[in-house]
Amino acid sequence: MGDWERAQVVERAPRLAAHGHEDVATVLVTVKAYPAIGKKTGEAVCVAGVRLDREKPEWIRLFPVGFRDLPADKQFKKYQVLKLKVLPATSDRRPESLKPDLSSLRVGDVVAAASGWAHRQALMEPLIGATTTCELLAGVRADAGTAPSLGLIKPRVTDFSVAVNPAYQAVDAGSATTDLFGHPKDLLEESPVIAKFKYRCASRDCGGHQQSLIDWESGQLARRNRNEHGEAAMLRLHRERFLDERCSPDRDIHFYVGNMHQHPGDFLVLGLWSPPANVAGQATLGL
Repeated sequence: MGDWERAQVVERAPRLAAHGHEDVATVLVTVKAYPAIGKKTGEAVCVAGVRLDREKPEWIRLFPVGFRDLPADKQFKKYQVLKLKVLPATSDRRPESLKPDLSSLRVGDVVAAASGWAHRQALMEPLIGATTTCELLAGVRADAGTAPSLGLIKPRVTDFSVAVNPAYQAVDAGSATTDLFGHPKDLLEESPVIAKFKYRCASRDCGGHQQSLIDWESGQLARRNRNEHGEAAMLRLHRERFLDERCSPDRDIHFYVGNMHQHPGDFLVLGLWSPPANVAGQATLGL
């Protein structure tokens, strides 16, 4: 299960010719972190996903991605298929990290949940639950330069805390800067919340983990709820979305986790994989 589906997605992906030794990747986007501003990169997003053009699916990290500077028709969604040229990451030793050539970006189909989570699962097997947070931590402690730094792990969630971000400053409505093409764009706000999961991974001797959630969806949801409902409701609604709904017993919850470039021993929750619990059975039956 999965090889045929991946071959079909790669075949339908947008065309992009490679010249010489150029590396062209076909990627299913699974993670978009909340934008951050770096001294060298400016405003950038860390994007992670599954590379589909290899013999077996493998993780890929694309950075930096100036997402809000992309033309509107290139601003891709989660679970959208991309094709682009990639280069070695000169300052990032993590094995999954590559530098995207955004001038080559081609945007393909979205693998929508409405068409069946089993389709997404088929594309990503066997990465789902293939490792644990404890295993990832042990690997980077042994050799941070070669150990896996991305994974989709199965957690047993024990708590989810949401607090107001003391660094948050609201941007006045209408305040704008310009993108790389001179077009106006809203000033970047930090996420209004600091959200953290406590959980135990599937390792037998796991003593528990506490990790921040840095998904773009989390930051955008908090901003919208703060503006529409106020601060107290923002905190309550955030907990309802990510704990009560996404981690409910009828969901097959997994966490996308990845570490920090400068602090490889620190892992974060990059996003959630949260299909209905019966998807695994559907995939097995080939539905």
